[in-house]
Amino acid sequence: MDMFFDEDHEPLAASAAVVLATAASPGGRDTLARELVGGRPLLAELVARLQSLRMVVVVVRDEEDGSLVAGMDRVVVIIDPEWEEGAAPLRAGLDFLAQSNEFDEAFVVQVHTPLLEPAVLEALSVARREAGTLVAAPKYRYVRGGPLLIGSELWPRFLGAEGALDLDDYLKAHPQWVSEVRVDFAPPRRIVTSDDLVDMPH
Repeated sequence: MDMFFDEDHEPLAASAAVVLATAASPGGRDTLARELVGGRPLLAELVARLQSLRMVVVVVRDEEDGSLVAGMDRVVVIIDPEWEEGAAPLRAGLDFLAQSNEFDEAFVVQVHTPLLEPAVLEALSVARREAGTLVAAPKYRYVRGGPLLIGSELWPRFLGAEGALDLDDYLKAHPQWVSEVRVDFAPPRRIVTSDDLVDMPH
């Protein structure tokens, strides 16, 4: 499916995001969230690109990381003391949304990809609803990437997850759940090494 953006359509009214922001930095700071992109903290840059959503739940290690998005609209910060357990941050974010009972889908956003295109969010939401699938995933010029959009019907499976969890691998084992949405530009740059940080805009 081609990506499109219709300003008269509002599919994101019941959409939220869970930003997994506990990752260590390959650079000089303790966490990737604290690195600078475009002159401001990486986490703040990423959350700013999610402002079309009704709520953004940011899961962090500590109050210092949480302060990076203080004052931003529709943002909830969760400090997860169990963040070192692989599945814990995703559990914490989805559990918060499930208890609110206000959302029927959530974008799972990794802090490694701060420069995602906001228009992708609407494309994924529309595609998932039209296809009636549990998940929508963008395919950037034939390479699957993020964020993943997961319907609330699937959240209970992750609320019980423990230990290491590779969400991409998990979904590859259940292809019937997933609609792929073709996006006609390069995937957002992923930060894995210190060289990746150097290449980001400053």
